Amino acid sequence: MSDLFQDLAFPALTLEPWLLGLLSFAFVSSITPGPNNILLAASGARFGVKRTLGHALGIWAGMVTLLVLAALGFGALAATAPSLAVGLQIMAAVALILTALSMLREDVRAEQRDAEHQPKPWSFWQGLGFQYLNPKALMMAVTAAAMMPQAGVSWTTACLLIAAFMLISIPCTGLWMLMGSALRDTLNSPRRKRVFNVVMAALLVATIPLSLAPPALS
Repeated sequence: MSDLFQDLAFPALTLEPWLLGLLSFAFVSSITPGPNNILLAASGARFGVKRTLGHALGIWAGMVTLLVLAALGFGALAATAPSLAVGLQIMAAVALILTALSMLREDVRAEQRDAEHQPKPWSFWQGLGFQYLNPKALMMAVTAAAMMPQAGVSWTTACLLIAAFMLISIPCTGLWMLMGSALRDTLNSPRRKRVFNVVMAALLVATIPLSLAPPALS
């Protein structure tokens, strides 16, 4: 039995160097501003943590599926279809522009809205689906997969990759949602809410150049 535990522990030691690099990459890429973080901060401020949680869970689930596909080598396959990458970039830009416009058009005077026309947070499926359009998420998944030791790629290393990356990514992206939620008490007037929506819409549009940059899929 002790030999079995030694056999299981040994691969973990050999994976440590690339895991340290992966954890550093996951932290830097997950904590910095990007479409997901801007959207979560805006949703946290507008709807609170509870109503934004579905959106956040969708983002995290989407990242897991992207990491699985990248570990299986689909990133290299996508690099052979540049027209597909361009199409995804354009769709991502359109999605971000429409979301920004919805923020700008939002009537912050809640007392003048009926329930049917009130803005709603993104759903789980919207958050998940957007990851396949989000150039930063695609880059993160492909780069993380490329950090695996290619000589020892297996389901074990792939699962370790996903678990380690999400261990860092989930709290980093969740922090943006919490920071947005912390602003809810500050946004206590229609004017402040309107200014906030304009700022967040501008920040969201500012991430569009990421969507138009050449994708790192190889």
